[in-house]
Amino acid sequence: AVTAGKLLVADLDPREALRQGRLASAPADTPLPPRWTILELAIENARLAGHGRRDRARLAAGAVHAMQLDEQAHTRLGAAEPAVKHAALLAAALATDAPTLVVEDFTPGLPDAAARTLARAFVTAAKGRQWVLFAGRLALSSPLGLEAEEAVLFSGGRFACAGLPAEIATRERTYSVRTSGEKALAFADSLRERGAAVEADESGRALTVTIPDGFSTLDLVALARTSDVVVLELQPLSGAVA
Repeated sequence: AVTAGKLLVADLDPREALRQGRLASAPADTPLPPRWTILELAIENARLAGHGRRDRARLAAGAVHAMQLDEQAHTRLGAAEPAVKHAALLAAALATDAPTLVVEDFTPGLPDAAARTLARAFVTAAKGRQWVLFAGRLALSSPLGLEAEEAVLFSGGRFACAGLPAEIATRERTYSVRTSGEKALAFADSLRERGAAVEADESGRALTVTIPDGFSTLDLVALARTSDVVVLELQPLSGAVA
């Protein structure tokens, strides 16, 4: 849920963008009708997106081919391997012909070779479209990391930072910090007094902190303790993109 500001897709509320076929999603783990084939799933998604019979067949076949699923097109989803199921979900999203795709990370749990093959197929198939990937961690060396134009990091449901993936990966002394306590803003000021670069939300409880040389994370925690603030989370930004 959006807790502050606005989230728009093609200048539309996401739900309206979905309704108008401007947006399609591919969740990583969603129940699938076991007796449907991969091609049938793609055709149904194209139908739900409002395409006529002839167009939906064309779009579905093209999406299945783009995800390298021609040989498995008539495989029932209940009998498909995990990597094939993920590819089928991506093909179903592509078959809508939506210009923007929202994708949940489909690589966890897959062997490295299978994950790379699937990621490579997706970024190739999605050329010319905008896509957003939700992931707990993004590997710079993966096809997804190489193609990503921007990484946006959230911590505890709050915005932490944004930038080029390679740039974020080099922020070895930058941390996402979540705190609890009435003196959170004073704690942020104390960090600044010690030479840290600090970005904070209005409450001061969600921080992005770049600590200076000679100042460790142990020093940060100790300063929080003397400021009557509890550190709930302390995560290096470089760990999310590496």
